[in-house]
Amino acid sequence: MFRPQIQKTRVLFLIALFNLSMVYFAANSYMKVKQIGYDDKIKAVDNMNACLQNIRNHPSYIDNPEDIFNTGLLGVKTSLITTKEDVDLTKKQSKVACTNPNFSAAIIEMFYESGIQEGDYIAVSMTGSFPGANIALLSACKAMNVKPVIISSAGSSAWGANRLDFSWPIIESYLYKNQMIDYRSSAYSIGGANDLGDNLSYKGVEILSNTIFDVLDKNTEFVNESTLNKNIERKMQIYKTFSEINDYSLYVNIGGGSASLGYGEQKDTMNVGLISPLDIEFNQSEQFKNSIAYEFLIEGIPMLNIKNINKLGSQYELYPPNKNLKVKEGVIFIKYAQYNLFVIIVGLVCSISLILFI
Repeated sequence: MFRPQIQKTRVLFLIALFNLSMVYFAANSYMKVKQIGYDDKIKAVDNMNACLQNIRNHPSYIDNPEDIFNTGLLGVKTSLITTKEDVDLTKKQSKVACTNPNFSAAIIEMFYESGIQEGDYIAVSMTGSFPGANIALLSACKAMNVKPVIISSAGSSAWGANRLDFSWPIIESYLYKNQMIDYRSSAYSIGGANDLGDNLSYKGVEILSNTIFDVLDKNTEFVNESTLNKNIERKMQIYKTFSEINDYSLYVNIGGGSASLGYGEQKDTMNVGLISPLDIEFNQSEQFKNSIAYEFLIEGIPMLNIKNINKLGSQYELYPPNKNLKVKEGVIFIKYAQYNLFVIIVGLVCSISLILFI
């Protein structure tokens, strides 16, 4: 008796096998999804790469095997301008992690989260402790055409920009003169205890003071008042000369400057990343109330706290530092979503076509 092809067992088996294969491929398919700010992230990484390449031409560049990204930004364990020692040798990896060019892409992502846009003013407080993070921020600002008003402190904790011939004022000045960055610090302080180098030797303070004056131009101020409170007051006045406080879109802190986050160790327990003004109620310590960050937060300006890199960097695959993670790759740039719609449609069309053909 004649049976159509569709009724034959072996044909039905082949159709079922083919359809199962299509289901398998569809179920295991994925698609690449560009993350928020992808194009700006690529620009920021390119900017930071250019800065690092330029630094390699500096006379004080040192090829250090522990500096796994070959940036020349990894400092030493201690020096006359070291504001905080590394008692348990745990800080070195944090300093290295910030030198990964992908760190600038992480800052772009935090910029997008904060809602800042091209042309916005941001207030920035830098220290010499994380030169890689400083350059990453400046590279991100250049990529998005964000205008930072920067006040830096020259001292550095262990493994940061704490080499006498390669402190942060020297690095920043070098990059600015070579047109690698669009903005430089409008003011400098010593840093360290009370923002006046009270935990440094007289020689250390003298070295930093001389370095600051060596790189100062007529538009840069040396903030060196008699007390921490007066330093904070003066720095706030400088920020206000560029823009009203309420006109700033973001306050960025890099490191643990006493003027920026307050005196004492409480700043080590603060949240990292983007901090909303609504979060201020959870940090009511007297030390924090006496800080620039507090002044901005109470005015409703969000804060980006770039500190505790082991916690912050792990969110972006940047900590612990991994030299095998390629530049412009990772979860900051691309994520993989399950199920590729194109594969599913192709599989469906193939299955239906086969059945209709038979």
